[in-house]
Amino acid sequence: MRILTASALIVSLLATAVTPAHAARSQARASEITVTPDGFTAPATVPEATSFRVTATDPDGAYIGLVQLRKGVSLQRYLADLEQAYDESDPEAALAGSRAAERDVVMYGGAAVLPGVPVTFTPTLRQGTYHLLDFKDVGSPGLEAKVRTLRVLGPGRTRPRAEAEIVQHQTARFGVSGVLRAGAPIRVTNRSRQFNEAIFMPVREGTTRAHVGAFFTALEAGEAASPPFTGGPIGTVPLSPGRSTVISVGLRPGTYALVTWITDYRTGRMFAAQGMHEIVTLK
Repeated sequence: MRILTASALIVSLLATAVTPAHAARSQARASEITVTPDGFTAPATVPEATSFRVTATDPDGAYIGLVQLRKGVSLQRYLADLEQAYDESDPEAALAGSRAAERDVVMYGGAAVLPGVPVTFTPTLRQGTYHLLDFKDVGSPGLEAKVRTLRVLGPGRTRPRAEAEIVQHQTARFGVSGVLRAGAPIRVTNRSRQFNEAIFMPVREGTTRAHVGAFFTALEAGEAASPPFTGGPIGTVPLSPGRSTVISVGLRPGTYALVTWITDYRTGRMFAAQGMHEIVTLK
């Protein structure tokens, strides 16, 4: 399976999208990113105090990520490493590509969205050049032409507010503090040892943490597994270690699995199969 995300897998497993409650509340005037079956549109420049509101009409949704190239790294090199990371034909080469891709860029998160379920994300950025891409496009022809360059004007903004926090820990666990409310701002902070994501998946009534763990264990083993999920992925795509972003998700109140589909490139195992999943309630 793919190293960075599993959006294609989930779309194939699930035919039902999450029903939106309302548009996610933004914390500042939002710059719009709109995803269609033909690609996505995004602003070329933004001021320092910017949130990004991502919406999709593409039935497959999107995994919009915001990255900044490290000094001396070209966009072409990063995309080549990313393509290698997504190559399912050679797992060892894919893990090497994943390590290289992490060395190439700083990942500032982004938004995993489905049609009708917007996500607003508010990273803390400094003046400079960044790139937006849809990780779902990796492996398709003409990837470089689909990447959007973003210029941030002015110094970094102040730390955006949040009502709750999700922490990705180095022990392959999520920590959740505060009350998670549908549409309210949630800070996601990566304290794990590599890039990681935080994805909400609606689950069947009565689903427990053990049920979610059993699904990921079977999936990793290549065994037939009936997913406990009733809808697709909504949340934030990968953040680099030490980075945080604030997200607002347009989901209804209810019970969700909080998961990551990322592979631990040190062990070659999915983080979720190592215990990085939780059952949470959105009020």
